[in-house]
Amino acid sequence: MAAGERPISPKPTVTIGELYLAQGHRREAIAIFQRVLSADPASRRAREALERLGVLPPRATIRAREVPDRAEQ
Repeated sequence: MAAGERPISPKPTVTIGELYLAQGHRREAIAIFQRVLSADPASRRAREALERLGVLPPRATIRAREVPDRAEQ
């Protein structure tokens, strides 16, 4: 690498996160999934991976809190 060049950093993808996880690198996998979700909040695969890892609450739980109970209306 020439002086002043920066090392190539791979674009974070869900697949890279899954590979880290499969190799037992949980912390690195979580970081990748979080970066993917930060860049693309609509990434279903990244969100589901973080839910499975217990980093995010399951979406059904979030929706249940957002929808008012009919008895309360």
